[in-house]
Amino acid sequence: MFQCIKRSELKPGMFVVSYGLGTFDSPIVRVGAHVLNRSEINALIEDDAEQVLIDTSHAVASRPGEHCGAAPVTTSLAEELLIARQLYSEAVSYVKQFMGDVRRGTDIDCSKAMPLMERFVQSVFRNDTAAKTLLKLRCYDEYTYTHSINVSVLAVLLGKQLGLARSKLLMLGLAGLMHDTGKARIPEKILNKPGKLTKSEFLAVQVHPLESYNILRRQRDVPPEVLRAVLEHHERHDGSGYPRGLKGEAISRFSRIIVVADVYDALTSHRTYKEAMAPAKALSLMFQCRGRQYDPEDIDHFVRCLGVFPVGSFVRLSGGEFGIVTSTNAVRPTKPQIKVILDARMRPQLPRVLDLEALEGTPLGQDIAEVLNPADHKIDLERFLGA
Repeated sequence: MFQCIKRSELKPGMFVVSYGLGTFDSPIVRVGAHVLNRSEINALIEDDAEQVLIDTSHAVASRPGEHCGAAPVTTSLAEELLIARQLYSEAVSYVKQFMGDVRRGTDIDCSKAMPLMERFVQSVFRNDTAAKTLLKLRCYDEYTYTHSINVSVLAVLLGKQLGLARSKLLMLGLAGLMHDTGKARIPEKILNKPGKLTKSEFLAVQVHPLESYNILRRQRDVPPEVLRAVLEHHERHDGSGYPRGLKGEAISRFSRIIVVADVYDALTSHRTYKEAMAPAKALSLMFQCRGRQYDPEDIDHFVRCLGVFPVGSFVRLSGGEFGIVTSTNAVRPTKPQIKVILDARMRPQLPRVLDLEALEGTPLGQDIAEVLNPADHKIDLERFLGA
């Protein structure tokens, strides 16, 4: 039986279905879990939540000093990848329609954006490795559309790592999805030009954050935090960015997160004029710029979030075999789990998973010797990830 109550009336053992009023200022955030104690209530439900929906038929009794109820729903990587792939496909279709409307100058339909973000956030909380894995499986020939989705997902992952509430993650995801709206007004021959841009072409590209902001601010119910992040996603920590040359704390928290996600995806994506950079190399390059182009705290958390060797990295082990990083290690970032797929002569073998931390100090212990570009070796990541 469903019942709406005030946040202050929540007690450990209650099953929270969702909270929020269903508006942009107070979106409905689905929880779907028992709240086990007061600290978990504080972590899962926003302080300013006006309305909480609970299911009294699922409530359980709590005992002093004891966790009670069910843990938040989790899924296996293979299960969540099926869900995430479908979500990603829907998101690509939405962004194509959205950007097409911008090009034609017709009314923009923002109504589907928030439900998509709600489902992405739910997926990240069920199994965030699926989202990280999916970023490695994107279509190279649709960068204009997939970049917006990747930035959205990366921003949500970083926001979760930073401890932001789910309602904030929804806004953050929306900002990522819409951050390049203005690029729909830039000719494709400039966006995909293989050579160096002329001064006038570069100036045309630099206008897109302001163009995105002007397009979206005319739409109904786009939150101010989203508009600001869209406007500021090319600002830099040291003031070297555009359009306003903001520095440090003058750049909003949402904007700084979108900056990091935007640059990382651009570096690790294949374009008509450049090859994709290996994730580990991209993170290393960005880390070297912490305190200059990027906020140091955000970069530190981003590295912890994705791992020194991000999920999907194709690596050579010190023993000679080749494999793919399938799970990162927050405590020992240089010791992730590896799915070994090729022998030392790059011949396919029956895949097996190695936990580099668990094997440390044993005769089977290994390290990652090298990070490779799978495209150079014609490795189909999707064939192995999630299998």
